[in-house]
Amino acid sequence: MNMTSSKACVLLICFLVNIYSSNGLANESVEYFENYAGSHSVEETLKHLDQFNIETSILASEDKAKLYFLYGQLYEKNRQLDLAISSYDNSINLVNTLAISDTLIDSHLERSFALYLQTNDPAIYCVDRYKALEYARQQNNTELLTKTLTQNAFCYEGANTIHIGIALLDEAMDIVDKSEKLNANRKALIYNATGSLYRNVGLHQRSYDNFEKAYQTWATINDKQDMFNMLHNMLSQSIKLGHWPEAKNSVEAQFELAKSNLEFKDFTFFAHLNAGRVALGMNDYPKAIANLKNAIQLRHTTQEQYFVTSGYLFLAIAYMRNGQTAEADEMATLFKQDQDFRTDKQQMTLKADAIIAFAKQDYLTSVNLLFQLIDDERKNNLNMLNPEVINSALNHHAKVAEFENILLANKLAINELKLTAIQDKERINELTLTIVALLTITLGLFLVFALNTYKKRSQTDFLTKIANRGFTFIKGEQLIKRAIKLQQPASVIIFDIDNFKEINDKYGHHIGDLAIKALAQRAQTCIKKQDLVGRIGGEEFLIVLPQTCEQDAWAISERLRNSIAEKNFIFDGITINFTISLGLAELHSSTSSLQELMIEADKALYQAKFSGKNKVYLARQCA
Repeated sequence: MNMTSSKACVLLICFLVNIYSSNGLANESVEYFENYAGSHSVEETLKHLDQFNIETSILASEDKAKLYFLYGQLYEKNRQLDLAISSYDNSINLVNTLAISDTLIDSHLERSFALYLQTNDPAIYCVDRYKALEYARQQNNTELLTKTLTQNAFCYEGANTIHIGIALLDEAMDIVDKSEKLNANRKALIYNATGSLYRNVGLHQRSYDNFEKAYQTWATINDKQDMFNMLHNMLSQSIKLGHWPEAKNSVEAQFELAKSNLEFKDFTFFAHLNAGRVALGMNDYPKAIANLKNAIQLRHTTQEQYFVTSGYLFLAIAYMRNGQTAEADEMATLFKQDQDFRTDKQQMTLKADAIIAFAKQDYLTSVNLLFQLIDDERKNNLNMLNPEVINSALNHHAKVAEFENILLANKLAINELKLTAIQDKERINELTLTIVALLTITLGLFLVFALNTYKKRSQTDFLTKIANRGFTFIKGEQLIKRAIKLQQPASVIIFDIDNFKEINDKYGHHIGDLAIKALAQRAQTCIKKQDLVGRIGGEEFLIVLPQTCEQDAWAISERLRNSIAEKNFIFDGITINFTISLGLAELHSSTSSLQELMIEADKALYQAKFSGKNKVYLARQCA
């Protein structure tokens, strides 16, 4: 072959490659880059994407938008938030005039998240979430609708709007209940949003519990970034509750994640920030100052400016409490320089103003600012204790419990269907040979035994050997429905151990577990055979009493309470005593389910705790 023909061959190959690139490769570019991102680092994927000119390609607008969306996610992972937001802008602009698509909704949601990281201000980042929900309700994608509902719930964190957020979460759970599969990420997001709403109405223990559930759920899919975020939230609630061992554990876990996941550059910043907050709360001011200074030195590693600015204020407070007035004034002044800091965080601004006024020896202004801070805190607490707000939160708590119970029931139903299928197949084989029939009978007996064993285990709490959470709700609902149908009396009692955290902190979790077991055994001795007692939480129990009026249920409650309060328990050579608080609700004409009775009993338990603990409180006393 001569040089001329070789050159012609090369030109022909280039021409064919160009035709293929304009048709085949172009149509596969989105999937190709998505797969590439899944198997390469963020930096490698960005470099590879940069070599592909999206604007000059012949891709359809929808595909171009998907690539810009991928750009945004990559920049977001690297915390290059301005570039991420710009990429989401491009994606939205490309599909905004087209039919509503998943890409349009996802781009609004992700741009919202980038704005959240950048500002932490709902007034800014929720605009995109509202728009995404408007679009998602017009789409036939329940998975995306669930995600959008959950993210919108975060936008209603005020005491006056929390009922809207709870309604959105209830709607999301209803969709998940009807879904054939449960996405772990969706489940974790619901727990996270629930924890956030509880936090904002002062239900800090329940907030912590939901953040912990979210952490554990994300741990099942090894989502390190969301695990870290939940540790941050758990720590904040531990500080509110004064549970310092849990707060320290969260800090240690954050430092461990920071060491083992260097690609998340701001993990160390947050670990030091939170270590400083814990030390500040425990009055260890030198340690607080050291950690907060480390966090400030690492401020360039994060684009979450809200937390950088907050770090200045925490450090100012630590300096002030340590008697270093000049340093406190300097940090408070730096805090005040952030003109974009959230305007709804007035309490933080008041603290900074008080420190600055004190440093200027304007003591009257400083004291008045602190008095204003106290007044604002009192108003905020009154809003949190609004009965409508608490009722809404408690109703949602019961909804979450029902949601978990349905998931458990669905799993049991699937196993029963599988077992039924096996038995049906054996019945067909039974018609063939006598030997097969005999084998089938033998196998059938074994399966019955296995099923009974499995059923019993699936209904029993592993620690106390009484009914577990799932079976308690299922069986309890049956007992209440039967009482309603036969117009018979019935009552429920919810109770838990007072100051249980102190038992764990003082004696260890092993002794705490033994206390729970002892309480379960004592509860069983106080009820009749037809009654039901089950463990529904860590140290929380439910008793369902069919054919039992309020007066008799009160007697049972008092007998159980006294039997605990008057006894010294000896566990592994350690003598302890503890008390319990109980909430009691009786079935009445307007009651239609166990869930409604539990809500009433839970309110009564809350009042028993609030009024001094070691008490029985009636639901009708809460009316």
